Amino acid sequence: MFNNPDEFVYKYAPILSISPAEMNAIEELPDKDKDIILPIIPLRGWVASKNLESSIPRIEKAIGERFWIADISSSFLEGSKNQLTGEYPRDVYLELEALLNPNDGYQNWFQYLVNLPRAIPTLQLGYMDQLRPQLDKLRGLNRGLLVKFGVEDINTGRVTETLSILGEMNAEDVFVVFDYGQVGRDVLEFAARIIGIIEAAHDTLPTAIIAVSCSSFPSSFSGSHRGENPIYERQLFRSVSQASPNVRMIYSDRGGARASKISGGGGIPSPRIDYPLTTDWRFIRKEFVDPKNPAEGEREKLYTEIAKQIMNADYWIPDLHVWGTQVIEFTSKGDEYGINSAAKATAVRLNIHMHQQLYFDAPIDLLDTDEDWVD
Repeated sequence: MFNNPDEFVYKYAPILSISPAEMNAIEELPDKDKDIILPIIPLRGWVASKNLESSIPRIEKAIGERFWIADISSSFLEGSKNQLTGEYPRDVYLELEALLNPNDGYQNWFQYLVNLPRAIPTLQLGYMDQLRPQLDKLRGLNRGLLVKFGVEDINTGRVTETLSILGEMNAEDVFVVFDYGQVGRDVLEFAARIIGIIEAAHDTLPTAIIAVSCSSFPSSFSGSHRGENPIYERQLFRSVSQASPNVRMIYSDRGGARASKISGGGGIPSPRIDYPLTTDWRFIRKEFVDPKNPAEGEREKLYTEIAKQIMNADYWIPDLHVWGTQVIEFTSKGDEYGINSAAKATAVRLNIHMHQQLYFDAPIDLLDTDEDWVD
């Protein structure tokens, strides 16, 4: 999977949550895009489903019969127990907790993956004493292996220890991701340190593919009505890949979503549409007359006004034909298929963003984004 450059066709490896916006965004990409995207998807419950079995069909509906990388969303379990009873509200939490059980080299995780033939496994790093037996099991699947280091792993000795074990056990078919989570401009100040970590991983695992993943999408737009936000993760990738030309690297981010989900309040978000370019996000945002009690039809009217302004802006790309841009066009006409909620606006942003990042270096006039017609 990862150790053969001639067989590895993927150009982009976003970390995506199992959420309506993110699954909808990748589902609506052209098939030719999905053929060269390798999504990393931490397993969690699908919306309010009771069991984990609802999540897999949603992933497969989104990406079709393609490979994807399966991880476990430990953050989904955090703070989920009832404070009075100490019990989880749904069985899906118990199922995920079972997958994180380290006994016998994470046997539950291995056995779960056996029944998902298109899922590439992620090595679980919660219990280092189980790393060797777990590695033996997961390599037996012959699908390759993701090793994903979070910020805590990077800031401790776990990266060095893990890489040492992988090198000692001659792990070859490996994809290493350094996940920095939510970042700001200051991430660029640490580029030299990140380059050192990448080089150390390459020295230990010379055939591995390596990525640095993070998200710089803003957490708040309060008080702002139009503007642009740089995509710092793309700037970081440029710095580290140019500094390490001998390392096989692939671009990774959060697909245009935030790494840290915002807990929503009780109010209705002000209508906002984001328009992703290759190196920044442009946005226009409008306020309700009464944010606590919007008038009937006011939200749809504001989204229509925003869409018209975006399409009349100098940054609008008329030749970019993907689902997200088409939805903006529908919105500008007041069509019922247009944007009418923050969730749909998010799906639109992610859909355009993933397409833009996938073809970052390709001139827009050379891209064929239309699907082949099937009668």
